Amino acid sequence: MGFEWFDPEIGMPMVSIADYGITFSKSAVKILGRPEYVALGFDRENKRIVVKEVDEDYKNKIPFIDKERNGYVRINNRDFVRFVMKFLPEVNFSSKATRFLTYYDEEEEMLVIEMTRPLDADEQNENEKSDEK
Repeated sequence: MGFEWFDPEIGMPMVSIADYGITFSKSAVKILGRPEYVALGFDRENKRIVVKEVDEDYKNKIPFIDKERNGYVRINNRDFVRFVMKFLPEVNFSSKATRFLTYYDEEEEMLVIEMTRPLDADEQNENEKSDEK
């Protein structure tokens, strides 16, 4: 059977997006495989950000695992966030970080962030409490 087992040590794979960039949870870092470099993409039609491992020869690579602190990775990239905001005016990342659940697309080998499904305030607070444990 195709069960996926939940790991309570790292929780759900999430990202937080604020005007300064994107922060990946411990689980999201693990699911990506702790890559040295990633590429960021945006699917305008489906309103999704995708994160894919790339090698050091990739033209638009972004250092990833070197930015890891306490299991989390933050990519500071205001320009990318502004680019996304241009196509999603209903989402405002400048007031505070917004958290999104993610999933790993095995076929495409990339982490997918559905921008149409931000966690609401109650869910964010509950997840922050579980992250602190």
